[in-house]
Amino acid sequence: MEQINSRGQALEDGLDIFISVPLLSNEYLSFNNSFIPSTLSTTNIITSTSDYATEAVSSVGLPTYSNSNWYRFISGSGASASSSDNEITLPVTVSKGLSNTSGIFQELKQLIKGKEYTIIIDFHNSTVAGTLGVSRVYTSLIKPYPVTQSSVTNFTLPLSRVTLDFNAYSTADTLFIEFTSAFNTSASISSISVKEKNNYLMPVVTDLIGLSGISKVLRRKYNLAIPLDEGQPRE
Repeated sequence: MEQINSRGQALEDGLDIFISVPLLSNEYLSFNNSFIPSTLSTTNIITSTSDYATEAVSSVGLPTYSNSNWYRFISGSGASASSSDNEITLPVTVSKGLSNTSGIFQELKQLIKGKEYTIIIDFHNSTVAGTLGVSRVYTSLIKPYPVTQSSVTNFTLPLSRVTLDFNAYSTADTLFIEFTSAFNTSASISSISVKEKNNYLMPVVTDLIGLSGISKVLRRKYNLAIPLDEGQPRE
């Protein structure tokens, strides 16, 4: 029995080398990833506890299991997040050595529990120094079903883009983004996207000569019985 066909494709398990190709599809943020002056809620949520993520989310009654606008919050004193055309600004005020934390959050729509999704956040100004925290807030399935925050993934800015993969805890996780810094500064976000992530396996083949014995990647073998196109060289 042949193990490889005339086109260099494996006919038996274990002979192919595969690469994983991620494919992102469907936007799970309401109103997509662009911003206008009315993108953020008019109400500024001021938190007073160390668990400001769950405090802020609970204060507006999330999850509602429906489309949600962006909400803004602040922990400490100072300016709160604002939005304009194609920009969300997260300011930080330092007073007497103490920094506030400002941020935004939105309930994600129609997630599939346990499925993998990808968060992508782009920035206008990649020179701002500070820490951007990304997490999810969700309703626990364990009685008494408290509102719970996931672990926070921190990114040290300046960066032009941050990317984070996560598995949904529920059908209505809330995306929670926070920013703080040791300086009086602002993080300027140009876009935010949350998309479904699927990984597809594709076989790897090569046209390179001389890989025999040094690589597991199969070399494509052309079927000489098929006429060559005009001008195509024969090996």
